[in-house]
Amino acid sequence: MSMIPRAAAISINDLLEHAAKIRPGQDVVLIAHTDGLYGGDNLVDREAISWIQSAIQFRGANASVLWIDEPAKPHAWRFPPVVKAAMKAADISILHSFDITFEEIVELKQFVFNDKIRLIRNFATTAPLLCTPWAQTPHELVSAIRYQAALDIVDGASWQLTDPNGTYLEGKIQPALNENHPWFPRYAITREEGQGYIPWPEWVVTPVRLEETNGVFVFDRMLSWWTRYIGISPCFSAPIRLDITDGKITRIEGGFEAEALKGFLSAMRARLGEGVYDFNCLHFGVHPQASVPPYVCPPVLYRRLIEHSHSSNLHAHIGAPSPTAAYPYWMHCTGDIRQPTFKVGDTLILDNGHLTVLDSPVVKTISEKYPGRPGLELAPQYF
Repeated sequence: MSMIPRAAAISINDLLEHAAKIRPGQDVVLIAHTDGLYGGDNLVDREAISWIQSAIQFRGANASVLWIDEPAKPHAWRFPPVVKAAMKAADISILHSFDITFEEIVELKQFVFNDKIRLIRNFATTAPLLCTPWAQTPHELVSAIRYQAALDIVDGASWQLTDPNGTYLEGKIQPALNENHPWFPRYAITREEGQGYIPWPEWVVTPVRLEETNGVFVFDRMLSWWTRYIGISPCFSAPIRLDITDGKITRIEGGFEAEALKGFLSAMRARLGEGVYDFNCLHFGVHPQASVPPYVCPPVLYRRLIEHSHSSNLHAHIGAPSPTAAYPYWMHCTGDIRQPTFKVGDTLILDNGHLTVLDSPVVKTISEKYPGRPGLELAPQYF
């Protein structure tokens, strides 16, 4: 423990105390990929895993490490049985994986809910990332930002979205609960109510379901899990413009990336039907420190994953039809914008990229509990 840098020790304590809630005597398994040690997509390093393991043991819990080596197979992704068995046997699982995701892989999601698995996804998977302000920001604070922001999402309210890039959309808010998201009974929900899955550092607000959506959406980046299979970088050379009519994508324009997206959606239509052209959900990041420089995290796939959760980042789902028995994966492509102005009813939620709940007295009071820790100041933007 004495060899862990102070910055990383602060982050790891936050992860174990406030997100994982490790207690003496518990069995904890850390899961990571070997390819991530050598330049693969599953970014990780031995120091981060070793530090976290030591810190768990210091708390009187039992910490095991499972290294896995299973390359991702496009459209045939697996939830490896050995990982499933390890999670089943442990009180708490901490996952360090780019490929095995709670969002995309339906079998993992169902397993967590049905078997009441306590699963933490640790995004800070390397020693340098554990030393960043992003990882050191108090989990309690960012969770409060997430919850307070969701209080302003009102069922049935009209909404409007603009951005300097040319985006202009409007529509109405649907209730949170439906057959596709039974674990979201309302928009303002704590992670504890969400049945056992917790991303750390904190991630995004509950998905906001839309109806009667019309207008134009212009974006120049995507969440990076799916861009690998579309065949593009998560940060585009030219923006993509979507025309939206009654909640459907009716036109796609732009450069190379737009053509690649057209081809991808056409291919996915054969698997999932017309739902690949739906435009019926958006939400936004909640972490004011979610940006790291290239020298801390060189892979663009992973930096884009972090930036996706920044409090200035709003994203819409491109399609996102429900999985099927024949295709048990969620097509979770996103369009991300960075200076949104998002209004629900008379409430301004985002103002030119500023998440207004950061000015809330409730949020500021929690920030003041952690003097000397990163807080509500915004991280520099590296994209």
